[in-house]
Amino acid sequence: MKKNLFFAAAFLLVAGGAMAQGNMSTVAQSGVDHTATVSQRGESNDSDVQQSNRNNTATVSQNGEDNSSQVLQIQGSWDNVAVANQSGDANYATQQQGGNATGNNAEVNQSGEINYAEQYQTRSSNGNSAYINQAGADNYASQTQSFTSSNNTATIAQNGDINDAVQEQMNISAGNTAAITQTGDLNWGYQYQNNISALNTAVIQQTGDINDAYQYQEDLSGFNSASIIQDGDLNYAVQDQSGLSGLNSASITQNGDGNTGYQTQSFGADLTATLIQNGDSNFSDQYQSGTSHMSTVTQTGNSNAAVVTQRNN
Repeated sequence: MKKNLFFAAAFLLVAGGAMAQGNMSTVAQSGVDHTATVSQRGESNDSDVQQSNRNNTATVSQNGEDNSSQVLQIQGSWDNVAVANQSGDANYATQQQGGNATGNNAEVNQSGEINYAEQYQTRSSNGNSAYINQAGADNYASQTQSFTSSNNTATIAQNGDINDAVQEQMNISAGNTAAITQTGDLNWGYQYQNNISALNTAVIQQTGDINDAYQYQEDLSGFNSASIIQDGDLNYAVQDQSGLSGLNSASITQNGDGNTGYQTQSFGADLTATLIQNGDSNFSDQYQSGTSHMSTVTQTGNSNAAVVTQRNN
């Protein structure tokens, strides 16, 4: 998502050109029992709310410069709630809950400079919750809960500059939890719980600069837990619990700079992988398939390397 840096620069130019044009709000509601509340204060804020069918609620609060918000709850949507709070410089948020969406919650809170957030809960989505909180400059966050997704929770919290977070829970995704917390600059976090994914938990926590974390729980993945905690700079971690993967646990903790950790748990169940790396430039790769394997790697110091492979055959 580094391409979004281009978006941030372009948005700054657009926002600068929109100065002093005044606040604008457009609300269109069709159906029954909708509630829309828009509060705008400051310069050049823009809000557009559309709600269709029954009992949707939208609340937008904008305070500051050049904020823009769009909320769409349409196409057979019922009982959805969307909240957008923006203050500061040139924030933009868009939220969409539609396609026979019912009982979803979407919330964006942004303060600072040129933050951008997207949330989508569409196509027969129900009971999903999505939350984005961003403070700082040039941050980007995206959440998608779609294609028969239900009872999923996605949370992104970013504080710093030029951080990027993406979460996907779709294609028959149910009861999954995804959380990304990033503090610092130029961190990237990605979580995918798609394609028949149920009751999985994925957590990413990154502190420092230029860290990358990826988690995959897809393709017949259920009851798995994955955790990545990175403190330092230039760390990289990947966890993959996909492809007939169930009841597995994976944990990566990296403290220092330039560490790399990989964990794969595929075609198996009751697998446990733990990685702890303290120091700089350490490397570990753990691969597990089959059943009832356990792997623990602990490395302290610099430039250590470990490779573990466990199978049933």
